[in-house]
Amino acid sequence: MSPTTTEPVIGDRTDLARVHRRVVRVGAVAAWAAAALFLLTGFATGDDGLTLQAMAPILVAGLMTAQILLDKENGGVALLGSAVVIVVVQAASGSEETLLPASVALVIVCSMGMLFVTRSLVPVGVAVGLILMTTPALWGMPPTPAIALGAVMTIGFAMTVAVLLSVRNAANSHNDRLRILFDRSPTAVLEEDWSEAIAYVRSEYAGRPDRIRPFLLAYPEVVRRAVGMTQVRRANRAALDLFEVRGPQDLLGYGDGSKVTRGNLESFVDALVALYNGHGFFEHEFLTYTFRGRAMWLQARCVDDTLGVKPDTVLVALADISHIRAREEAFADLITAKDAFIASVSHELRTPLTAVLGLTFEMSAADMGDVERDELMRLVFGQAEEMSYIVEDLLVAARAEIGTVSVEPATIALAEELGYALEGVQMTSIEAPDDLPTVFADPTRVRQILRNLLTNLHRYGGENRRILGGRLGERAWVEIRDDGPGVRAEDAERIFQAYATAHNGVTGSVGIGLSVSRQLAVLMGGSLSYRRDNGESVFRLELPVDRTAAMILASRGVRV
Repeated sequence: MSPTTTEPVIGDRTDLARVHRRVVRVGAVAAWAAAALFLLTGFATGDDGLTLQAMAPILVAGLMTAQILLDKENGGVALLGSAVVIVVVQAASGSEETLLPASVALVIVCSMGMLFVTRSLVPVGVAVGLILMTTPALWGMPPTPAIALGAVMTIGFAMTVAVLLSVRNAANSHNDRLRILFDRSPTAVLEEDWSEAIAYVRSEYAGRPDRIRPFLLAYPEVVRRAVGMTQVRRANRAALDLFEVRGPQDLLGYGDGSKVTRGNLESFVDALVALYNGHGFFEHEFLTYTFRGRAMWLQARCVDDTLGVKPDTVLVALADISHIRAREEAFADLITAKDAFIASVSHELRTPLTAVLGLTFEMSAADMGDVERDELMRLVFGQAEEMSYIVEDLLVAARAEIGTVSVEPATIALAEELGYALEGVQMTSIEAPDDLPTVFADPTRVRQILRNLLTNLHRYGGENRRILGGRLGERAWVEIRDDGPGVRAEDAERIFQAYATAHNGVTGSVGIGLSVSRQLAVLMGGSLSYRRDNGESVFRLELPVDRTAAMILASRGVRV
C-alpha cells in the first residue's frame, strides 16, 4: 500500500485544508526568513559561503510559495520537497560548516513529514530511516564518519517521530471523540465563523464598548451586512433535520443578511455585542424559517472557543422553542382574557346589583301604594334573576374545568322552554315556533343555553330577528337568526372558547356564555354551532328527542 499524506489530526476536510495551509505558510515564512538571514549576513561579512548556503532555504521557500499561489497547499508535499532540497543542496555545495545544520534540518523536516502519513506508516518510517542512514555518504563523507552521522540522524529521527506520533495519536483520539459527539449529538449544532463579521463591525464602530448595542440597534443595515459575513463551516445531522434541508450544501457557507428582521434584530445584535466584547459564552433567541418556509423560534447557546482573542470558531447549539413560545403567547392571551373577564363580571354584576340596591332603598324610604310596590318588587326580582344567571354561568364554567358538571335529562317540551327563555330576557315580541318536538334534556340547562343565545341576539343581533325550529332524524333543532354583521369566519369557533369575544365587548353573558352553552349541549348529547347563511348569523342548537341520548351520555361518563 502506498503512503498518503491526508487527514492526520482532524478528520473534517475544512479542518485539514486549514492545517495544510498553516503548515505551508508558516514554512514559507520561516524559509524566506532563513534565506534573508543568510544573505544579509553574507553581504555584511563578505562571506560567499553564507550566500551560497541561502540557496537551500530559497528553494524551499520558492516551493511553498508556489503552492500558495496555486492554492494547492499540501503540508506533506512541502516537507518532502524540503527534505529533497536539503539533501541535494548539501551534496552539491555543502561544506563541513553546513553539515551539522543540514543534518539537523533534515531530521526535523522528515520527522514532521511523518505526521502526514496515515497508511503504511512502518514501511515508510523504515524507508526514511534507511535514507537518512545513507545520506552522509551521499554528501561525500568518509565511511566511518558517514556511518556515525547516519546512525545519529536515524536515531534522532526515530525518537522525534515517536514523540510526534504519540502526540498525534492522542490528538486524533480526542478529536474522534469530539467529532462523534458533534455528528451524533441529538442537539442541532453548528460551527460558525464570525471573524469577518466582527472585523466589519469594528471597522464601522470605534466608540466605547458599552455603547455598541445602541449603535447596532440604530443601524440595522450594519447588522444585516455583518450577519451576511458569518459562515457556517460545519453542521451535524440534527441541524440538517431542524432546518429541513436537502443536504449540508444548503446550510454551509455564508449567512443571509436578509433574515435579519425587525422581529429578530435584537437577537442578532446581542450575539454581535457578545463577540465584540469577547464573551466566551452567550445565548439568544430568534425567529427564523426552515428551508421549507416553516417559521420557528430557536434558542441558540454559543461558545466562542477562541476565548474572545479573535472570534474565529463559534459552536452554536440550537433548540426549537416554538412550542414554548406558543404556550407563552397563549398564556399571555389567557391572562389578558381573564383580566377582561374579571372586568366584565364586575360590570355585569354591578349593574343589576346597583338596580337592586336602588329599588330596595326606594321601597323602604318612600310612601307608596301597593301597585307601585308590586312593580318595584317585579323589577327587583328581574335584576336578582339576572344576577343568578350570571352566577350560574360562572359555576358551570368552574365545574367544567374540573370535570364535575352534571345534567339531569328528562322529556321536556322544547317550545315551552324557549318561551320561558324569551320571557326571561324580555324578548317576547320575537315570534317563536310552537310546534317544536319534545326533547330528552335537562330543562334548567336547556333554558340556560337558550337564555345565553337570546342575550347574545339582544346585544349584537341585527334589526331582523327570527327563530326557527323542527326535527331532523333523532334530533330536534332550534335556530336563532339575525341579519347583523356577525363574526368573521376565522372566529366562528373561537367565540365558543371561554373568555373569548369577537365583538367590542363580551360575547354571551360575561365572556363565557357561548362556551358554557356548547359544553352543556354536548353533555346532553346535542350540539351548538354558528354559521353565516345568506347574510344571516345563525346559532343552531340540536338536542336528542328521546332516551337514546342516555347511551351517549353514559359513554361519556355523565351522570343521568
